[in-house]
Amino acid sequence: MMTLIIGFLIGCAFGAILYLGGATSYRRILGTLRLKDMWIIKLMGTAIGVGALGIALLDLGGWANMSVKPTYVWGVAIGGLIFGVGWAVSGFCPGTCVVGAAEGKKDALATLLGGLVGALIFSLVYPYLEGLINTANFGKLTLDSAIGINSIWLALAIFVAFIAMTFFILKDKYE
Repeated sequence: MMTLIIGFLIGCAFGAILYLGGATSYRRILGTLRLKDMWIIKLMGTAIGVGALGIALLDLGGWANMSVKPTYVWGVAIGGLIFGVGWAVSGFCPGTCVVGAAEGKKDALATLLGGLVGALIFSLVYPYLEGLINTANFGKLTLDSAIGINSIWLALAIFVAFIAMTFFILKDKYE
């Protein structure tokens, strides 16, 4: 139960950061999609860098229960396509639609409900798609095992790369 409470609190903190960072602002999202406003990309780059290092450190200390899911190429490709189209149409990704719905934004609530309905439909049709999805199953593949680098060093490299990109490379078109 404590794990669920900690996960919930971390999710709330992440949602607060998204809200305070303006990740649910229509102007910011549109600017990001047009590659003119890099603020949300910088916010997410920082989150990815810090998250990668944080998870690796938690795993190294034995405090994380890492469970790698199998790599289903067709599932990832089709899911990524649906995700991208949904984000472009609605202007929200899964995290920002929850935060936007909590703010009372009706379009974010519609996106959240659409995502839940989509998940329900997928769960209903999955038994019929399972054979197709399994044709490109590469098992529990991880980047560190594929390239032969210890996960903590890989996480440190990801952290440095994303922080460097966030603070030194990405520039807003308005600057």
